[in-house]
Amino acid sequence: FGIARPTLVIECFLDLCCPFSKKMFVALTTQVLNAGPDKFGGQVELVFQNVPQPWHAQSSYMHEVALAVSLVNEAAFYPAVSAIFEAQTDFFDDKVMDKTRSQVYSDLIDVVVPALAAAGFAEVTADAIGEKLALTGEGNSGSAVTLPMKWAIKYHRLRSIHVTPTVLVNGIEAPDISSGWTGEQWDEKIAALLA
Repeated sequence: FGIARPTLVIECFLDLCCPFSKKMFVALTTQVLNAGPDKFGGQVELVFQNVPQPWHAQSSYMHEVALAVSLVNEAAFYPAVSAIFEAQTDFFDDKVMDKTRSQVYSDLIDVVVPALAAAGFAEVTADAIGEKLALTGEGNSGSAVTLPMKWAIKYHRLRSIHVTPTVLVNGIEAPDISSGWTGEQWDEKIAALLA
């Protein structure tokens, strides 16, 4: 009641280790959203949903680093995701197979910190991110990102999301949307939904 909501909520369920998720993210951020929030008159909200795919163990680490960044400064999440996607191939199976979790975290932090500083988020330091990734106790105590990670996984499982990327528009799967779409195709789809 009384809360203004966008006409369209487009949820993109993406895996930071998935090349097809990267392709969709790049098209959306460079060809659709680059015009600013007023492009669709405030009627469209794009939501990034974290879907770490279990067959790439390092995908969890990639998403944990992005979530750690968001805990330091929520506005830095998208620039961090962009940086991780840009360096995605450095975190493919063949590149990380013999690395520890801590080494992968360190490599990811080395990717995001300079990108965030360049984007005006100098307060999101390696130490600040590392603090959010540090274990909070003994055993399986987890870290500051454990609960947000659980919420993300519960959310996509409840919606039966398996394949990345998957797109929901106002909560309904839009199977016609493809990772290969251009900005023009996105614009046409959004315009048709708003008509």
